[in-house]
Amino acid sequence: MSWFLFYSFLPFGLYAFVLIFYPLHSIKVKRTFNQKVYYYAGEKLRVTVQIDLPRFFPLIYILAEEKLPPSLAKMTPFRTVLMPLGRRMCTYVYEMDELPRGEHIFSAIHFKITDLLGMVAKEAIVSTEDSILVYPRYVEMNARKMGQQLDDGSVVSPLPLHRDTAMAIGAREYTQGDRFSWIHWKASARKNELMTKDFEERQSEDLMVFLDRTPTALFEEVVTFTASFVRMTVKAGVKTGLVSVGRDRIVIQAQNGETHLQRLFYHLAKVACDSQESFARIMYRETMQWPLSFSFCCITSQLYKETASIMADLASKNRRGTVVLIKKAEGQLSKEEREWIEVLRKKGVTVKVTMPQHFANAFVEGGK
Repeated sequence: MSWFLFYSFLPFGLYAFVLIFYPLHSIKVKRTFNQKVYYYAGEKLRVTVQIDLPRFFPLIYILAEEKLPPSLAKMTPFRTVLMPLGRRMCTYVYEMDELPRGEHIFSAIHFKITDLLGMVAKEAIVSTEDSILVYPRYVEMNARKMGQQLDDGSVVSPLPLHRDTAMAIGAREYTQGDRFSWIHWKASARKNELMTKDFEERQSEDLMVFLDRTPTALFEEVVTFTASFVRMTVKAGVKTGLVSVGRDRIVIQAQNGETHLQRLFYHLAKVACDSQESFARIMYRETMQWPLSFSFCCITSQLYKETASIMADLASKNRRGTVVLIKKAEGQLSKEEREWIEVLRKKGVTVKVTMPQHFANAFVEGGK
């Protein structure tokens, strides 16, 4: 009986002995994503992991666990059991829903193997660094409706729109880049050459957006609105810049164009609410560095006396300013905030109070 038990156990014992010397740390890993450029917050991430084993060996199974970066700590780590069955190449796929904003660096995968009886267990952490950038979610804002209300005079816009295409004040020679819809056909027929409508310049100011980075539970909503707002202004042809001050100071000069918009979104993807200084002090210091030709828009979730005083002071110096106050739900304005909103409006400062579900119509009369 003892020899029978010995010979019965011998294959399992030899397997466990050989497993001790298996070079698990030499596993090669290749991680690929379903998208290569960038993502937006809330999208789904699909990850494909290809494992190349260092040598042939009849492994029973491999336990693989993705080491998630700290930025994804709230998500459930992915674990899977692979059964190579003599193969040197294994592949598995997993998905992550509702990606959060930020830069996420995947650095390693944890592997574990063992024999059938659990006598020998080997573990190894294989480094393989890949990163993805998740831009903030944005909302398509109704800029056209806002422009129509501007023409009717029913709303004051924070947008320094460059050209009022509703009012032609003359005609000029056609230049490359003019839109087909701007051609003045009557003037072209009279002069026997292409003429373009000359529109009234409504404003020639550039826009600087100030992002409040003081700690708040609504910071993700603030970032979402900022991303939506700068996208709307840049798409409208407005030169838009961004001032973002926290532990670092980021100032992006006012420009327009798709490349500039990507630069703004890149910063908004990585920004954190880590300011240790009051937003009012930052506003006061930063606005003094910009000429009178700039309009200002500060986006915050809290309106304090100091911030309101700064905006009122800017208005008294004929500097156009807008305050966007973001709240989670209706009725969350404090008594102090209501009082300061009235003061600012009397001073000529445009104040918009909006909620995440109303971002699309934030600049439409009523905000809904």
